[in-house]
Amino acid sequence: MREFVAQLAAKKLAPKTVLEVSIAVRQIVASVVDQNGDELFPRKWNSDFIDAPVVEKQNQPSVTSEQIEQAIAKASEADAALYVLLASSGLRIGEALALRIGPSETSSYFSEAAVTVHTSLWRRREQEPKTNSAFRTLELPGPVAKRIAEFANGRSGFLFGNGLPPSESAFRDRLSDTGIQGFHAFRRFRTTWLRKNRVQEDLIRWWLCHSAGSITDGYSKLSEDIEYRREVSEKVGIGFNVTSRVR
Repeated sequence: MREFVAQLAAKKLAPKTVLEVSIAVRQIVASVVDQNGDELFPRKWNSDFIDAPVVEKQNQPSVTSEQIEQAIAKASEADAALYVLLASSGLRIGEALALRIGPSETSSYFSEAAVTVHTSLWRRREQEPKTNSAFRTLELPGPVAKRIAEFANGRSGFLFGNGLPPSESAFRDRLSDTGIQGFHAFRRFRTTWLRKNRVQEDLIRWWLCHSAGSITDGYSKLSEDIEYRREVSEKVGIGFNVTSRVR
């Protein structure tokens, strides 16, 4: 393992990548069991001995309402609509790009004042979410629903595509020109806004697709109350102007 980690480091991989690969190897070794379920090759790994990299927690970039408004004002119609949707919903970029127009039983879609997530887009290919909590419906506040509906008018198929699944890399390249550091910054903005407005954690977890933190959280059915979700969504708002223009 020590030699393997050294080889990974020699390829100039990021410390986090080296650590994740080495953890995968440890899991493979631990998965080999006998007929009684006992490990055949039990190991107590010494991270110092194998020179496993230490991954320091990095600052997670977010975005301000002013930055969002400036990005919207200067963006193309499609990019602006995407920024509005991401910052007001907390959707992951793959979930947003997978959205189609009109109801569907198997695909993610935008309809009226909400988006329903069934799939995500990865390298222009649709795939099911990794967890059951990802299957959800997110209510959009009035101004956002109106902006997205106007953008969707006359379109068909993928909301952000032209007949074909949209390219995340193309959107990402244009986002970098705005100075915003990655699509996840919109997700952090939404999380911060919801907590600043004292929204119940049940709803925050539902909208952001986070699993329950405790057994008690699993007992609560607050997130299943659709009317309540709509009420809170409208009351809390989004924290920025969806109709910004270049000043």
